Amino acid sequence: MSLTRRVFIQRVAQIGGYAAAFSAMHALGLTSAAGASPLPELAGDFGKGKSVVILGAGIAGLTSAYELKNAGFKVTVLEARNRPGGRSWSVRDGSVVEFTDGTKQTCTWSNGSYLNPGPARIPSIHTHLLDYCQKLGVPLEVEVNTSRSALMQSSVLNGGKAVTQRRVIHDTRGFLAELLAKAVNKHTLDDELTAGEQTMLVDFLKDFGDLDTSTGKYKGSSRSGYVASPAAGLSTATIYEPLKLHELLAANFSKGEFYEEQIDWQATMFQPIGGMDRIGYGFAKAIGEGIIQYESPVTEIKTSSGKVTVLYKHAGTPQTITADFCICTMPISVLAQTKNNFSPETQKAFTGMPMAALYKIAWESPRFWEKENNIYGGISFTKSTVDLVWYPTDKLFSPTGVVVAGFNLEIGLDGKPTEFGALPSTEAKLQASRDAVELLHPGKSAQLMKPIYVNWSKIPYSLGCFAVNQLPTSDPAYAQLDKPQGNTYFAGDYLSHLVAWQEGAVLSAHHAIARIAQSMK
Repeated sequence: MSLTRRVFIQRVAQIGGYAAAFSAMHALGLTSAAGASPLPELAGDFGKGKSVVILGAGIAGLTSAYELKNAGFKVTVLEARNRPGGRSWSVRDGSVVEFTDGTKQTCTWSNGSYLNPGPARIPSIHTHLLDYCQKLGVPLEVEVNTSRSALMQSSVLNGGKAVTQRRVIHDTRGFLAELLAKAVNKHTLDDELTAGEQTMLVDFLKDFGDLDTSTGKYKGSSRSGYVASPAAGLSTATIYEPLKLHELLAANFSKGEFYEEQIDWQATMFQPIGGMDRIGYGFAKAIGEGIIQYESPVTEIKTSSGKVTVLYKHAGTPQTITADFCICTMPISVLAQTKNNFSPETQKAFTGMPMAALYKIAWESPRFWEKENNIYGGISFTKSTVDLVWYPTDKLFSPTGVVVAGFNLEIGLDGKPTEFGALPSTEAKLQASRDAVELLHPGKSAQLMKPIYVNWSKIPYSLGCFAVNQLPTSDPAYAQLDKPQGNTYFAGDYLSHLVAWQEGAVLSAHHAIARIAQSMK
């Protein structure tokens, strides 16, 4: 049986999680980096006399409101939550995390610590979002996405004891360089390279893998770290013995080794100081009071080629608003449950892209990873039910911090529960989170306190983290939702090739604005 792209991506996700699936999608050309914005330059009175209702105050909705208000439109934003930002949300002391089943968690973290349950980093190539941060006065700091001091742990490597990423990465590179150099020297590449090219390649491999200059073998490298570090006096620095190649191959840490290589995860990355929700609040302040109506869930959308009427509730009271245009940024999982008069093809499209069922678990803890492992930001990886531990970048060297121990899918792209998702209870999932920390930092899981568990499939008004639009089976839904329904235009990261990124939400908003502007000419 042939292996389709969808089946291939599903299998990759099952093995390596959503990050590995994204890597495969990049390789297959199913995603792309941020591109030029279609946002037109509109005069300040371009929309004078015209009104627009925007459904949702996530990043796409806020971007739309900001630009259209500046272009003279009368703007109203309806937001079901009591805050702006949508999934660009920060949980901190006093925050309540409520699930659709009524379960509530109240955060009581100290020291101004927070969790970004949704987007938690901004790539330097996401220039449109960075531009908005500057315009809105949202201060940013560097987000440390990778640390060579972070750890990797597998039962088949180093007797199950965690080792630093620098050892895994540089020992793997050294062995690969040695093997390729041997292949050249045995003339197995004579049909591919000239004699001169072979000489140049071997010289490169010596530097690339830090090979022994006399034997061409990999015998270890200071790049992998020291057993005894360089010091003063007569002491001698000692490097680590190389890890065993067959153990490195068996451990298969490709997810961790190449994590930072994805185009959207490469240094330098940023984060708003104080939490990702600072962007949403920055937009709300710039848009002005009275435009965003919070606690206003939409109950029905009636669209036509002339007007759009939206029914909603505010403080439990039914309300109606009519506008010339509508930009709908509600998640498709919510739209599928919202009454509307859209075409049957559009209604079908709301269920045509699977919603990614992501979770995050975070704990408050003393910063043992800094004091004992010299880990300042970055991510450790382990081959267990919870496969990563993500360290905070903010407030380095402070007494406590919030560490993420678990960030992945609960439901695979094949619709079946992952190993984590199949755990029978929240308590079991929290224990799996603790276990991952214990594997990486023996004896330290007891210091984890006050857990917060976010399951996006159970977050009201989200019902999933993002719509997976990269699968070939999602193409018809994507194409359909890119079409306006009367004077209603859809926007959100799912209508971009940067799904799950705020930059994608911004670009989709710009696309909707451009089409509204074109319709008025």
